[in-house]
This record gives sequence, structure tokens and C-alpha cells, in this order.
Amino acid sequence: LLIGVTSAANVICTDYGKDLGGGGAFDGYYVRPVPTNCRFQHRGNWSPQFRIKEGQPQCKGGWRKWKNKCYFEAGGRNWQDGERFCNQHQAHIWQPNDREEYQWVEQNVMRHNNWYFLGTVCNSRGQTTNPADFFTASGEDMRQIQQKLNARMHPGHHINNHSHPCLMSHRNNNSWRWQYHHQHCHEGRHVVCEAPMG
Repeated sequence: LLIGVTSAANVICTDYGKDLGGGGAFDGYYVRPVPTNCRFQHRGNWSPQFRIKEGQPQCKGGWRKWKNKCYFEAGGRNWQDGERFCNQHQAHIWQPNDREEYQWVEQNVMRHNNWYFLGTVCNSRGQTTNPADFFTASGEDMRQIQQKLNARMHPGHHINNHSHPCLMSHRNNNSWRWQYHHQHCHEGRHVVCEAPMG
């Protein structure tokens, strides 16, 4: 049972496909895990290390299905609380794999023309502006995703492994949809959860 949230930010969750290849039980999940030195400085040095144990047999009530995933906007959270909420439903904060998926979620799941946290966290180079160097909570490979997504960081923005480990995108805004902003992660933003089906 999903519980509604009434705060400044919203969260969306997705269900992903099981036994379809990749590095784990779900297609593309955990092939490039978040490193243990990825620590949220403003959230007690917490590190996102949760792994989904089983996929959803079908999308739950209130979740939206697209291809082999289910998505849910779960309310306003900081990044850590949003990820933990998604984890309770065997999901992660959503990371779009390509522009088609992003635009479908934007129009069918997101409800607010505002900033949304994405599932991207930390990076492999200490501090960088190249999304191909980033990691995702779901362990999906941003080096492959970036080839299809072709996103970039806003000038002057970067993510690192401690003070600015996460980023956000803006719904229905052509300037900010593919040009990300970094965040400390403790601010309240909207979130979408992504959970595999299986």
C-alpha cells in the first residue's frame, strides 16, 4: 500500500524487468554499483547501497507501466528519504535510460512543473561535469546511458562524492530538461521511483 506524501517535493518510483541480462537479476541493474566512498555529507555520510531483491509481478495501484517498468510519484523528499521510500517498494529513484523514457515519464507520471531528483549519484573522478562518469542508485551504467541521453551539467555545476553527490532535472522546461543542476541532497525536491517487474 502506497502512502501519500504532502511536502515540498515529490517522488516517483519505477518497477524494472527481471532476469533479462545485465549484472544482476534485473536488466542493466548493478552492473556499475555505487562505490562505498560515495557519502552524502549533508545526510550523516549515508551511502546508497540498497539492492532490489525481487521484481514486481505487476504494477501496483497508482503506479504507471511503460515497457518493463512501473513508475510512481511518491511525494516530496530529500534524496535519501526518497531513495529509502523507493527501496521499501523494491525500487530506486528513477534514472532515465534515454530521452524517450524521460519524456514518457515527464508526461505520464510527473505531476509538477518543478525540479525532480534523478537517480544519479557521485562520480568516478572525484568531481566532474561529465554524466558518463556518474553512478546511479540502481547500478545502471551511465557510460552507456549518456550515449542515448546526451545530457550535460549546467555551467558551473558538477557532482562529487560528498558535498554535491546528486543532481536534478526540471519538468517541462526545455532549458533544464537535459541540463542538470547539482544539489547537496538534503533539500526537498520531487522524486520518481523506478521498480523492476519480474
